[in-house]
Amino acid sequence: MSTTATRWEVPEAVDPPSGAALRDAYRRASQALGMRTAGWVCLLLGVVSLAAGLVLGWLELVVAGIVAVVTVAIALLFTIGKPNLAVGLRLSDRTVVVGDRATGEVLVSNEAARRHFGSRLDLPVGRQQASFSLPIMAPRQVERFTFRIPTSRRGLVVVGPANSVQGDPFSLAGRETRWTEELEVYVHPRTVRLPGRQTGFVHDLEGHASPHITSADMNFHALRPYVPGDDRRHVHWKSTARAGELMVRQFEESRMSRVLVALDTGRTSYIDEDEFELAVSVVASIALQTLYGESPLVILTSKERLTTLTPGGTLDELSLVEQTARGGVADLAYTATQREPGASIAILVTGSTASMADVRHASARFDVDTRFIGIRVATGEELRNRKVGSVTVNQVGTLEDLPRAMRRSME
Repeated sequence: MSTTATRWEVPEAVDPPSGAALRDAYRRASQALGMRTAGWVCLLLGVVSLAAGLVLGWLELVVAGIVAVVTVAIALLFTIGKPNLAVGLRLSDRTVVVGDRATGEVLVSNEAARRHFGSRLDLPVGRQQASFSLPIMAPRQVERFTFRIPTSRRGLVVVGPANSVQGDPFSLAGRETRWTEELEVYVHPRTVRLPGRQTGFVHDLEGHASPHITSADMNFHALRPYVPGDDRRHVHWKSTARAGELMVRQFEESRMSRVLVALDTGRTSYIDEDEFELAVSVVASIALQTLYGESPLVILTSKERLTTLTPGGTLDELSLVEQTARGGVADLAYTATQREPGASIAILVTGSTASMADVRHASARFDVDTRFIGIRVATGEELRNRKVGSVTVNQVGTLEDLPRAMRRSME
């Protein structure tokens, strides 16, 4: 009689026990009953006191337990029913410059056919929360509440959602109703107007000539015989008369200057947060002038590449830039040359922990045909400018120094 050995199989992995199911059940029960943690604790203590009093024959415990249970029951009465409100949220502006005043308004209307006996309206505003006390409201009565949006720091402020809180005065029970969606407010960095193209920010109004030949552009190259399909507007009639055949103009293809702006976001590159904010404002100012001049723009940080399709979208992106663990002017220059080797103008912005010599050494990584502008931000320091060939290194102490620095750099 032969026996076949049973093949051993690895058992399936079993998830370790967790309290996720219990927490989920607790959350669903709390939402269904409108009970808060304080209410559950009060109810548990009441039940335990009542049971202990009955077992031990202590009248005091029995009375305390009854009072606790009755208090929870009364608190639950405050959550019965759902208010019929219409809540609107308005903002003075969806984009604002850091430091400027920004406000919002909440409009609450009682849409029910009966009175609303009051509740609380909570509105998250960034990291803070505004609370408004709704009074007793007659049908169709409208209440208005205003609030301020914090704009002291660059970033994204999320406003909302507005939730009405219906509960007892002791916060044992409560039911929240969501009335609005979240709204976003971008707090943009400060910027300063820079010299335009006509005054030297970008010299090539038509672009710089390339070796590629095209049939229509600004830079004349040569004449050639006409072939079917050529635009007759480019026929050179004097040469045609001399040659006895149609001659058309050829042009050198012009390319717009591709501007690369690289921002060092390393924490160790700046002595404090104000200096980093100055660097972001420098980048934002240069980016706006480049986009207004319709030149191709690329913005890199030590971590990522930003989207630069429109001026407003670029400022939104810069509003979200934060300092990173990785940084340094040498690392930034290496990253910039690897990601954008074809830039015709490279502008590198870093903090005061890097010396002007460090910034100048970083320019060696770029192509010799690339115009390099290094900007070292040092809060409170005087404006300095050093230029050797196509390499310029500036020190900027305030944002108001930037126009002069850029004018000198592009001379």
